[in-house]
Amino acid sequence: MLKIYKNSNYIADPHGAVGYLGLKKYLEDQSEDFQGIFLETAHPVKFLDVVESVIDINIEYPEQINKVINKTKEATFIETYDELKNYLLQ
Repeated sequence: MLKIYKNSNYIADPHGAVGYLGLKKYLEDQSEDFQGIFLETAHPVKFLDVVESVIDINIEYPEQINKVINKTKEATFIETYDELKNYLLQ
């Protein structure tokens, strides 16, 4: 995460950083003109304590996360594909 931040000023989440390492390892065996991408799985604030300690900066919550961070979580238990399908079509 620190190397990504220092090289590109991009703050990666821990899972994205692992993807980056996997991509770098894969590219070692490819030609120099070969390119790749890595994907993030979450915003870095989801792992705030880890990310901030690694890159040594304070990360602000984005507006869209601030809007939902204090809302009550709700869960819907779905046991079958048909229940999922019906829920999604509501």
